[in-house]
Amino acid sequence: MQTREKKGLKIKGKVVMKQPMKELTSLKTGGLADFFVTPEDIDDLKTVLDFCTQEKISPLVIGNGSKLLIRDEGLKVVVIKLGEEFKKIKNEDEELTVGAGANLFNLIDFTAKKGLSGLESLIGIPGTLGGAVVRNASAFGESLSQKIIWAKVLDRNNSGFTLSRKDMDFGYRNSIFLKNKDLVLVEVKLSLSSDSKEKITSRLKEVNRKKIQTQPLSFPSAGCIFKNPSFYSAGYLIQSAGCLGMRVGDAQISFQHGNFIINRGDARTKDIIQLMEKIRKKVKEKFNILLEPEVEII
Repeated sequence: MQTREKKGLKIKGKVVMKQPMKELTSLKTGGLADFFVTPEDIDDLKTVLDFCTQEKISPLVIGNGSKLLIRDEGLKVVVIKLGEEFKKIKNEDEELTVGAGANLFNLIDFTAKKGLSGLESLIGIPGTLGGAVVRNASAFGESLSQKIIWAKVLDRNNSGFTLSRKDMDFGYRNSIFLKNKDLVLVEVKLSLSSDSKEKITSRLKEVNRKKIQTQPLSFPSAGCIFKNPSFYSAGYLIQSAGCLGMRVGDAQISFQHGNFIINRGDARTKDIIQLMEKIRKKVKEKFNILLEPEVEII
């Protein structure tokens, strides 16, 4: 495989300078990143992390960018998106070893064909397994963390080690990876359960049906934009506060789901942030509840 080198960074994978981040996020907004790299394997990844340390540049590991809001001014960082070697899926009986770069859709399709159940509620989430683990993705009362046995990680010194599920400190839309940005998730071990392919396919169709009915899937979005506070749905609070359809530029609160901000064409990150602040203000005034963003503003 050909090795590529730019600005002293030599890896087998892709290296791009001045990468438009709107091409890498589900909201389709964001300025330029100084570096964008796709390490093909663990050696590439270690080379990239060494480069970041030597050049004193922060790394930012992303999946499919479905929970990231990148500012319009861009990023003075090295954006890392894991390459092909990190997308592999292997199973032994009811346990799977999966690379952090694997797309959730491909993973769920793999498990359905193998007659393995436990991930059906996550169908339709446009992310990678790594991103889903980092934010402890959940839907319809089931969270991904319940299926995790361990995860392999690298730290900024390129030391590799394994974390148990308990070590990962999972919470609602939270994990150790959001608290400790020096950890890079590489591989995950999952425990699922056997079931008939017909039942799994039926559940997948039902979850898809519910999402099509309740979510604005025809426009770019980041999924739910705010976390649900205790005892309330953020979508209910936003709708009850009269926010449906509110708009700043091409950023709009969906009429279909109050907790979705959609990009109607040419929204900028600043439009979305301004709209989020308007939502928080109206909900605080009506319910005395301050909504907490579920998206990460970089």
